[in-house]
Amino acid sequence: MEKVHDTENSVIASILREGKRGSVHRGKLQLGTRATGADIAISYIVVLGAEAGPTLWINGQVHGTEVCGIVAGMEFCRNLDPASLKGSVVFTASANPLALESRTWATQQDFGQNLDTLFPGRSNGFITERMAACLMAEILAVRPALLLSMHAQGTDFESQIYGVYKLPPNCVVEPSYLYRLLRVFNPFAICHQSVLPGSGEHPGNHAGALDYLALVNGIPAFMVEFGVAQRATPEEVQLGIACYRNICVELGMLERSDTAAFITKSRLVNARGHLNVDVGGIWQSPLKSGAVVKAGDPIGTITDFTGVVLATVTLPMDILLIALRLDPVVHTGDSVAYIASEWSELTFG
Repeated sequence: MEKVHDTENSVIASILREGKRGSVHRGKLQLGTRATGADIAISYIVVLGAEAGPTLWINGQVHGTEVCGIVAGMEFCRNLDPASLKGSVVFTASANPLALESRTWATQQDFGQNLDTLFPGRSNGFITERMAACLMAEILAVRPALLLSMHAQGTDFESQIYGVYKLPPNCVVEPSYLYRLLRVFNPFAICHQSVLPGSGEHPGNHAGALDYLALVNGIPAFMVEFGVAQRATPEEVQLGIACYRNICVELGMLERSDTAAFITKSRLVNARGHLNVDVGGIWQSPLKSGAVVKAGDPIGTITDFTGVVLATVTLPMDILLIALRLDPVVHTGDSVAYIASEWSELTFG
């Protein structure tokens, strides 16, 4: 029988309720053990501000290779002065610790299941389902003012920072509220992702995503694609720290800095998907993410290993390049770009 998620005995909710104002708490949410007896656990940091206020929850990673949000979150919490904070910051470094340790996108022990399609999880299921159940129960017990689900672009691709949100039916959270908070990351695009089966964006059950389940439960949430997998450069980490701080400013948790500057415009994407190729070979493109490609214009070429051009990749409509493949070796069916086919200009008020 499936166990009910235990929100009454939440570790983090207890800290928020009973912890001393102006204090910092570090620990682990225990999930189980490896064959050697070593712990499987989700690490957390809780910073309790000197004054009461909203709670911001940052989840640094869902997929095991996406690390930039983790490093930035650790440094942000390390340098966050509780005396200057109104409210609380909860940081869970990795919701997927086994995948993180194995340097893989998904946990290999349970058939490589995608954690971000398995929420709210099962507390007596596969280990990935147990990770989802544990984290979801803690979040529902806390009900933060905002949940940030941090991701990163895959190592085969390059992209600028962009945001993703998924609105459930009759959602109480207004998109305009999410736009205002997403703006802090200076995204070149904000994508509204459908979770309906067969929508063509990604395979899998995206109604099981962490940010979507938070919104289902009335908790404001969105994804940020930040940095590139398996990399956390000093520049990216510093940018992440600044973005986390500015989210706190927007929520009224920290004083505003005169140096913060946000974009005034972005692109609102309403339809996107992968550009999959029909032939294998060597992929090459002179373009960069963020480019708009007109209908019929070349996006790139595929050549064989004798240098013969097998295909010039074009599309019959205008597209916006969200991400572009850097790894030149492709097979039939591989994605060479992540593209938007419907978008509009978004101006922030």
